[in-house]
Amino acid sequence: MTATTQHVTDALDAARSLTGLIEAEAEAAELAGTMTRPVVDALHEAGLFGLMVPRALGGTEADIGTCLEVFEALAWADGSTGWSHMANATAGAMAAVFTGDEAVEKIFGTGAAMPVIAGMFGPVGSAELVDDGYVATGRYGFASGSGHATWISAGTLVVRDGEFVAAKDGLPEMRVVFVPRDHVEFLGNWDVMGLQGTGSYDYALSEEHVDAAFTFPLVEAVAHRGGPVYGFGVLGITSAGHAGFALGVGKRALDEVLRIVAGKARLGAAPVRDQQLFQYELGYQDAALRAARALVFESFATVEADLIAGRDPGEVARQRLRQTTTYATRIAAEVVRFAYTWAGSTALRQPSVLGRCFRDMHAATQHVFVDNNTLTDAGILRLSAAAPPP
Repeated sequence: MTATTQHVTDALDAARSLTGLIEAEAEAAELAGTMTRPVVDALHEAGLFGLMVPRALGGTEADIGTCLEVFEALAWADGSTGWSHMANATAGAMAAVFTGDEAVEKIFGTGAAMPVIAGMFGPVGSAELVDDGYVATGRYGFASGSGHATWISAGTLVVRDGEFVAAKDGLPEMRVVFVPRDHVEFLGNWDVMGLQGTGSYDYALSEEHVDAAFTFPLVEAVAHRGGPVYGFGVLGITSAGHAGFALGVGKRALDEVLRIVAGKARLGAAPVRDQQLFQYELGYQDAALRAARALVFESFATVEADLIAGRDPGEVARQRLRQTTTYATRIAAEVVRFAYTWAGSTALRQPSVLGRCFRDMHAATQHVFVDNNTLTDAGILRLSAAAPPP
C-alpha cells in the first residue's frame, strides 16, 4: 500500500469512526441550527475539512471515489452534518485550487487549523471591476456550513461602469470571491423544514474590496495547483458532494426501516416485515438505491480515469456527472419516502432518525444543483450525439 493510498484509507476510516459522536450530536445541531462544536472539533482532528485540499497545502487530496464514500458515510450518520461537511470540503477545494498564489498563502499558509470555507457560488451579487481587483456587494442565502467557517465565498456578476463585463462565451462574467468571515454580515434566517443543522444562513457583503487573487471565474475556472482530480472542475466537484450526500441519507433510511419493522405490527394486521407488499417494495427500493450508487461511482470513475491519463473526458461524460447526481437524489428521495411511510407513527414522533432523513432528503431535492433541468440537458446532449435518423 502506498503512502497516498494509506492517507486516503485513513480518511474514510476516520469518517466512519465519527458516526457515534455525530449521531449523538444530531438533535443538538438541529436545535442550534448549525453543527455543534464537538463535531466541528472532531472533523478538524480527523483532517476531514481538508479532504479535497491538495496535499501540498496540508490536505488529503483524496481520489474522487474516496470523496464520495466519505460524503456518504457522514451523511449516513446525520444528514445535516454530511451536508455541511460536503459544502465545506468542496468549497475548500475550489479556494485551494482555483484562486491565486497570494490568496492560497493567506488562506492556507497560516500554519493553523485547516481553513473552513462556506458560502454561495450562485452569482446573485455584483463585483465592480477596479484597477486592483473587485468591489463586491450582494445579499446571499444558503451558506451551508457557515456557522463554523473561517472564510466566506460569494458568487457575483462582474460589472464596470454599470455594465456587465462579458466572459469568453459572450455571457456576463460570473466570478466567485473569498473574504474573511469577519468581513461578512450574517443575517440568520435559517428557519426550514429539513437540513436544520447546516447553518445555511443568509449573509451580505457591502462594497467589500477583494484583490483579484482571491477570486476565480466560475465558468472558466482553471486549476493552478494539485493533481488530476481537480480537472473535475467546479461542477464535477460539486456533483460529488451532492451525490455522496444523497446516497448516504438513502442508505440510512433503508437501514432504519429495517430496524423499525423488526418489531412493528399494526393493529389487526400481520407484522410489517411479513407483509408481501412491504417485502416487494423493500426489494425494489434496495435495488434502485444500489443501482444509483453503482451508476454514480461508475460515472465519476470514468471521468477520473480520463483525467489521470491526461485525456479530456468530453462533454457527454461531464454532463453525466450532473445527470447521475440528480438521478441519485431522486432515487434516494423515493427510498426515504418508502421507509418513512412503512415506519408509520414511529418515524412521525420526534426525535426520529428516519423523520430527520425524510426532512433532510426532501430539503436536498430543492437545491438548484439537482434541478430537473439537469436531466433535460442530459437528454438534449444525448439526442445531439446520436446518429441522425436514416
